[in-house]
Parts: sequence; C-alpha cells; structure tokens
Amino acid sequence: MKSKVSSFVRAEWLQLLLIAIPVVAALAAMPYATDRVPMQWDLQGRVTWYAPKAWGLLVMPASMLLTYALIFWMESRDPARHRESDGSLTAHGKATRLIRLGIVVVLAGVTLLQISWSLGHRPDVSRWVVTSVALLFAFMGNLFGKLKPNRYVGIRVPWTLNSPHVWRQTHRAAGWIWTTSGLIIAAMSWLLPVNMLHNKLSYIWLFFLIVIPLYVAWYEARKERLARAA
Repeated sequence: MKSKVSSFVRAEWLQLLLIAIPVVAALAAMPYATDRVPMQWDLQGRVTWYAPKAWGLLVMPASMLLTYALIFWMESRDPARHRESDGSLTAHGKATRLIRLGIVVVLAGVTLLQISWSLGHRPDVSRWVVTSVALLFAFMGNLFGKLKPNRYVGIRVPWTLNSPHVWRQTHRAAGWIWTTSGLIIAAMSWLLPVNMLHNKLSYIWLFFLIVIPLYVAWYEARKERLARAA
C-alpha cells in the first residue's frame, strides 16, 4: 500500500501541486477578500453571480479536485493506458495524463482569477478565459494523434469507437484543426473586440472543432463500410 502511494505521488506530484496552490491561495485570501466573491461572468466579462466568500472561494478548488479525481479514475480503467509487458505508460497513457494536466492548469488559472477579483483587482476575465480555453484545445489537439479508442477523451462517436482506422483518421484531422484554430483564437482574443469575439468568431470556431471532425468520421466510416461490401 505504501509503495502504491509513493508511486502515485511520484507520478502525479506536479498535478497535485497545481491543485494545492489554488487551495492555499483561497484560504490565504479568505480574511482579505470582499464579503461576496464572483462566481460567474457573462461573455462581456461582467459578474452575474456573487456568493459569500465563506464558501464561494472554495467552490473552484473543490471543483478542481473533483475533476482531477474523476478523470484519473476513468484513466485507471483504460486498458490501453499501460503496457502489458512492464506496466509502464503507453504513448496513449502519457497523452491522456498530459491532457488532464492541461485541464488542471486551466482550472487553476480560473481559480486564481476569481481570487484576484475578490481581492479588488479587475483582470479581463473574459479574454483570459477564452485564451486559456483556446490554448487548452490547441494543446489537446497536438496530442490527438497519440490517443487510442477510449470513452473519456477525444472524438467519441460510434463511427470512431467502432473502428480503429476511423478513430485514427478522424483524430489526425481533428488534431490539426484543434491545434491551429486554438492558437488563432488565442491570438484573436486579444486583437478583436469582445463582442465580435463571442458573437461571431466563437460560432465559426465551434464549427471547425465539431462539425468538420464529425464529417471526417462519417466519411471514413462510410468509405470503410463500402470497401467491406465490395
């Protein structure tokens, strides 16, 4: 049991540290924060919901911990994560761990933005969140080529889950789209007006992120089905 805990800490120390920092920061900020802390912003960066600081500052750190635990639990049930020969992480397992790391980094950043706001600072939350999410999508897309079929990360539709070939082709296309478009959106979030960014560019971005990979999955599945029938 002790060796398992030691192995877990050695493998996960960075993500555990990234979770601990916002927790410590929230507790340290508690005496100095405003009585009501922001919990939600609209697309223009205006606060739409406040909560008492006694529990409002702890919601995001708790959400980080729960998100980390849930994804780690799903990873632990993934048979493609480890090599059967020596139990080491496969390229797929390393990719899913890195994606989890990216999610933790973004959640930690959002938590620190909330703490900063509660201490009287006014960061441009809307732009920072869009930038963080866009960079996360770019980071994930760069890892798509290493993913194997699974049920918790990637383009998970019947066409991809039922065929390793369709999965591979879809994630090659999606990886390029997610990485390129994510980097473009991250740059545009600081160059364009907020209204244009959210009202127009976001819909175009969603089209590229979702519709095109789904079309590739459908097309590759159809081509594979026709080849088998010939």
